[in-house]
Amino acid sequence: MDLFIIVAAVLGVGGIVTASIYNLVSSATANASISVVGASVKAGPSQSDSPTAISVSIKNNGGSPIVCKSSTCQVVFTGTNTGAYNTPGCISPCSMVSGGGTTWSVGGPNGPASRDSPLTFVPSPFTLAPGAQTSFLLDGPLNTTSSASFWTSGTSVTISVLFGSSAVQVAVTSQ
Repeated sequence: MDLFIIVAAVLGVGGIVTASIYNLVSSATANASISVVGASVKAGPSQSDSPTAISVSIKNNGGSPIVCKSSTCQVVFTGTNTGAYNTPGCISPCSMVSGGGTTWSVGGPNGPASRDSPLTFVPSPFTLAPGAQTSFLLDGPLNTTSSASFWTSGTSVTISVLFGSSAVQVAVTSQ
């Protein structure tokens, strides 16, 4: 149900939902504890511009709850850089919608948002029960600077998800 809400929200803000089905299926088999059950990204006008839409939905496939905080559960966009001049964030007109019992926000490698680091999203503290999902939808752009580096339309984007001791990667094609 959360994935349906995310897809509807992305489409409602003019986004295009796309994902590599092969990578989503193989992510579910590569790690028995978590899987990315939905992901989409929409690029900004150029590689140095913030993405305009991102949605990610993650499911706990294991038999035990996963206790999360910003330093132990992260969604990282590999190969990106938020820029050296200011701390990235989602400031109006940017907005984020979260699902699954937590609030997601822009973070950094150690939890809090930081300059000159990969684009990272982190949750507020919560526990993801077995079979449960969590998700977020970013309706960008983020506040970043011209030194930032993200992706362009048509680019394959690698998303690395770390939830406690479980990790998985998926690739999606940006629109």
